[in-house]
Amino acid sequence: MSQKELAEAAGLTPASVSRYVNGERLPWPATIAAMSRALGVEPSDIIGTSCDQELDDAVHHVARNADSLTEAQRAELIAALAKR
Repeated sequence: MSQKELAEAAGLTPASVSRYVNGERLPWPATIAAMSRALGVEPSDIIGTSCDQELDDAVHHVARNADSLTEAQRAELIAALAKR
């Protein structure tokens, strides 16, 4: 699958996927989930850690930074949690 195809399947821009692949930017947990669904793999296959640990880390990160999330980030987070 090309980066462009991954972007389309995961609802991302090709530029964002390129930045994640090249290590220029770290994706949000919801973005990792979208990419893993598009690829048909577990999130841990993408990031190299267990899903439970990643989710715990994400919850702690969100709790510490809830006031600094943008509306778009909040919507992405809510959508990802609703799919679980």
